Amino acid sequence: MMNHFDNNNVPDKPGEVILRKLFHEFTILTEKKIDTILTTESLEKPLAKWLQRGEDQIFDQLLTAFGTTAEHCLPSQLRLLFEWYQRQIDATAVFAEENQRIIKSNQEAQFSSKSGSLTKSNIQSLDNSDIEIYYLLEKRDLAVEFIFCLVLIEVLKQLPLHPGYDDLTNHIEKLAFKHFKFREDAQSNPNLSNINMIADLYAEVIGVLAHSRFQSVRKCFMNEFNELRSRDPGPITTHSIISLLMGMKFFRIKMVPIEEFEASFQFMHECAQYFQEVKDKDIKHALAGLFVEILVPVAATVKNEVNVPCLKNFVELLYSPCLDLCTKKKHCLALFPLVTCLLCVSQKTFFLTNWHYFLAMCLGHLKNRDPKMSRVALESLYRLLWVYMIRIKCESNTATQTRLHSIVNSLFPKGSKGVVPRDTPLNIFVKIIQFIAQERLDFAMKEIVFDLLSVGRSIKMVLTPERMSIGLRSFLVVADSLQQKDGEPPMPRTLGVLPSGNTLRVKKTFLNKMLTDEMAKNIGMSHYYPY
Repeated sequence: MMNHFDNNNVPDKPGEVILRKLFHEFTILTEKKIDTILTTESLEKPLAKWLQRGEDQIFDQLLTAFGTTAEHCLPSQLRLLFEWYQRQIDATAVFAEENQRIIKSNQEAQFSSKSGSLTKSNIQSLDNSDIEIYYLLEKRDLAVEFIFCLVLIEVLKQLPLHPGYDDLTNHIEKLAFKHFKFREDAQSNPNLSNINMIADLYAEVIGVLAHSRFQSVRKCFMNEFNELRSRDPGPITTHSIISLLMGMKFFRIKMVPIEEFEASFQFMHECAQYFQEVKDKDIKHALAGLFVEILVPVAATVKNEVNVPCLKNFVELLYSPCLDLCTKKKHCLALFPLVTCLLCVSQKTFFLTNWHYFLAMCLGHLKNRDPKMSRVALESLYRLLWVYMIRIKCESNTATQTRLHSIVNSLFPKGSKGVVPRDTPLNIFVKIIQFIAQERLDFAMKEIVFDLLSVGRSIKMVLTPERMSIGLRSFLVVADSLQQKDGEPPMPRTLGVLPSGNTLRVKKTFLNKMLTDEMAKNIGMSHYYPY
């Protein structure tokens, strides 16, 4: 039985006992998980299948417990976690070093000096158990990194309650940014997918850390960024910059206080200036993707902040050059989402002045032969429509009717049995109708839903199952929303699950009662219910 007294017979504090117990369970459980991964799975199998949140209920509960106790003892938790991490990494370091020597000696024995690099084909032809052990040890370290990140993500959520401790947060930053460095040697590594997953996990860690230590994270990023920019241009430099940018993809702008909002957009402004300067297409596209990741959550919640000069200037700096790039085939797929986001975080006057031109571009691309482009155009359309209907509350009746008719006729062509674009998840069309119904219920029902359900047509048997499914589901979603008094639907987001397995979606629960005439009258649907 564990003795909770030290040599001076002074009892431990209750918190120390709990923390020790947690780490004891954590050590046993993680050791079992790592052993199972190494003994039963192939190198290529993603670690997420074993370690991600949602895969093991007991492990999830342990992680949640770490997050809860971190409110009271975060610094102690981090120090214990660092010690565990270092012990695990040290345990394989010597063996891995020895295996590197074995690999080199095998290379020299079996290959000429002309084929001196250890390529994937060389490794396969060696068929050496020592090389397999080397990669297995690397996978063990990756599993340790995965678990380490999962705990960091949970406990760092309590960091705002613990000001200071720069030595601890700086150590985390150093570890994280080390994983954002491009590894040319890893591109033929059987562990590559897991290496990339660990980089994504550290990006999630940085996202949580930046929530309360933004200036420190920003400084660390800019130091790395400026060093890479000073290098000679080339493929390695390009890949290195992109890898670093991806390390910031889970950074989220704090809407309050205003000082932090402004500081975040000052950082975004610096990145936007580089976006305008850089000529490399891949870097430009990576930056555009990063801006979209950061701006979508802002677009979902922004209100009066659109009038803050730092955001207004950011939009004005990027909008015109990005719109021009959208007209070029090599850029349009990457830039469409960014132009959409810039409009979604712009002022009302800016949006209404500019969106109709970009809307026409979106509608034109719905029939694009490239399914990726047509899907991007549709997603841009339904985000723009959300802003137009939900946040801006439309324009005059005539202008609104004109805009809505152009959208509806493009998505659901008259006389067609299908929808545009084809092979698209039907829930996107349902959401579009829901957004319209929020402010123009009569239009949504009579002009869209009735048409999809062939209401009032002389020929009753028209086989349009896709359109009818959208019509029925839209009616049910709108009626359910009114019945449950849900209020305004949220802006659509694409990312539902983070690398850690934490989910961003809230599961919607629908009523399972029949819609009666009385209820239809109460929620304003009685005019449409008899059909």
